Amino acid sequence: HPCAQSSPAEMEAFKTSLKNDVEAVACVNERLDFCEAEIFMELLDCCEGQLITSGIGKSGIVALRLSDSLSSVGIASTFVHAAEWVHGNLGKAVPKRDIVIFLSHSGNTEECVVAVGHLLARGLKVLVISGQKESKLVKLSSASLVYGRECLKEGLFVIPLASVVVQEMLCNAVVCELVERKGITQSVFQANHPGGAVSRGD
Repeated sequence: HPCAQSSPAEMEAFKTSLKNDVEAVACVNERLDFCEAEIFMELLDCCEGQLITSGIGKSGIVALRLSDSLSSVGIASTFVHAAEWVHGNLGKAVPKRDIVIFLSHSGNTEECVVAVGHLLARGLKVLVISGQKESKLVKLSSASLVYGRECLKEGLFVIPLASVVVQEMLCNAVVCELVERKGITQSVFQANHPGGAVSRGD
């Protein structure tokens, strides 16, 4: 087998990527503004309507997963691709009831900034998960979770790698905190997720 001849010195890129991700998670956990995170969570917990997630590119994929996870525990949620807001999907957000959560690594993604302008004009609250505090989206938001680009070593040509990991980490924290605050039980998850081994606890 070819693996039998591989030396411990190989797989350096693989090991470096793992190390970078672990360090990024530790850095974000240390630097995150937990006072701001409390405001972020309080707004979500008090939301009377649905939680709409949005983004574009890799951040959009993470936003979609966040919406799916919220739905699976019985929290009303949907996803809107950031570019689609101005093509009819502004009608999906109900003013003074729904909250929109945008994910953007730079915090300056044009499609997101344009959409936020329209949503704010309609009376929607906007929350942001981003890597940059001094960004347009963070400044426009009611509250934000900023993980800090300085914590990340993206590696390959600045392809989103570590940023996706920390975005997922923060989304997991959001889901867990909402489940705790709302007293959501495993039976609720199982009722919304009757298929697959996970619903049986296998």
